Amino acid sequence: MERTYLSSFIQKNYPQDFQIIGEARDGSEVLELSEKMQADLYLLDIHMPKLDGLETAEQLRERQPHASILFITSYAEFAYVKKALQLGVVDYLLKPYDDAELQEAMEKILDTLNTQQSNISLSKEEGEATQLTFLKHHQFLDKILLDNENWHNPHALLLYQRGRLDAYKSVILFPCSKAIASDKLLQIIRGIFCKRNLHALLSVRGEEVLLFLFGDRIRDFQELETSIQRARSFLRDETGMEIFSGLSSFYTDTHSLLEAYEEASSFLLQIAPPSLVARFDENQKGYEQRYLREKQIVHAISAHKDQELPSLINEYLDTENNKDPDRYLLFLIHMTRAEILGNEAEAEKAFLCDLSSLEKFEGSTSQDFLHSVAFDVAQALGEGGAYHNVHLVRKTIRFIQQHYKDKITLQEIADTLEVSYSHLSKCFKRVAGTSFNAFLLETRMEEAIHLFSSTPLSIAEVGKQVGIDDPYYFSKSFKKYSGVSPREFVAMHALSRENS
Repeated sequence: MERTYLSSFIQKNYPQDFQIIGEARDGSEVLELSEKMQADLYLLDIHMPKLDGLETAEQLRERQPHASILFITSYAEFAYVKKALQLGVVDYLLKPYDDAELQEAMEKILDTLNTQQSNISLSKEEGEATQLTFLKHHQFLDKILLDNENWHNPHALLLYQRGRLDAYKSVILFPCSKAIASDKLLQIIRGIFCKRNLHALLSVRGEEVLLFLFGDRIRDFQELETSIQRARSFLRDETGMEIFSGLSSFYTDTHSLLEAYEEASSFLLQIAPPSLVARFDENQKGYEQRYLREKQIVHAISAHKDQELPSLINEYLDTENNKDPDRYLLFLIHMTRAEILGNEAEAEKAFLCDLSSLEKFEGSTSQDFLHSVAFDVAQALGEGGAYHNVHLVRKTIRFIQQHYKDKITLQEIADTLEVSYSHLSKCFKRVAGTSFNAFLLETRMEEAIHLFSSTPLSIAEVGKQVGIDDPYYFSKSFKKYSGVSPREFVAMHALSRENS
């Protein structure tokens, strides 16, 4: 009733000044409408379903800094007024109000809008950048949590967190219906959590919403519990289900992302009912199977197995019931080209171009389109795509860094990558500038130096930790690499600590 009255009032009194472009029943619907068509003015109530007016205004302010916001509410408490003023609302109209009061508020807003030089809205490029960010987060977390990649390279994480690696926590929200798992959901959830200077690395994994939050543990995490409750409330209103949350303790070591996630998972499962525990396990297994299918498609493209692509893509898409897998698979296809041939910017541009085309297709036509794109990318890689030097060496180095503690051989890696031993050996020497054995030994010696510097392990124990059981061979190799024996290194390091 009130929405109808406000619409009628504005149309009657300000037909030349304002055009009503949408009405919303709740806060999340306001944000969804703002993505489609951004308004100059938003009229909000503090008490709204799903997201309250203050939360909605805060997210609108982040997305549209110059938009005007008018609160019309029966809440007169000072805390609400203070928060509204902090958000920079134009006015705060208390119910019940009369036409004169509403007109005065509208005139004030009109004056504010007339002084602005232009309407500032989210550009197409900014929207595409946001979409790409979420897709990259999703891919990055998959590699971290399912393939244990990048653990050896904390600098990779800096690319996603703009240099903030002070401390972090993992947060899990479950269950989240697949039907609402989208960019819009992620934008709202991100807006709920990213208070102060918190940075979020987040993804939807089946029915699980996963976040890694980075910031200063004293300043930036003060509102975390409130944010978790707001997110649970929002998702509960969206899904009609009780939402459970898991939270890890603080971590600082970037090697511990998987450990933080497992701690948050354990916390969630301890408080969840048995039926939800089974559902969580089922979701995990389903997501792992989906990731395996994605890897099979990527491998078929890079190995130029064109005949296998249609069936692999169809099998992948048939297991999902919304458009997000189509889009993410398109992203993976183009990123495969970037990983092998380089030029990520060009791959992203091609993805965005094809994404516009994909949105027009439905059902089997979208499958045919993805078949075509995958085939084109495979062709672009050339007949030698599976044996591209840089691509193979990257995978070989990754394997070494993950398995240097084991008795690994180049033949074992060649078998895993489905290439010949001689070809991989030549590629490695040409690209890495050293032999496989030399690089493996260097990796082990660098880890030995780290262990001697940070643990009380004996020489023999360190040798075993880095994959060398023979103490004599280990000591000889260490001295050749570092210039001093293990005993001399430990003694020098102990002396250095005493003098520091």
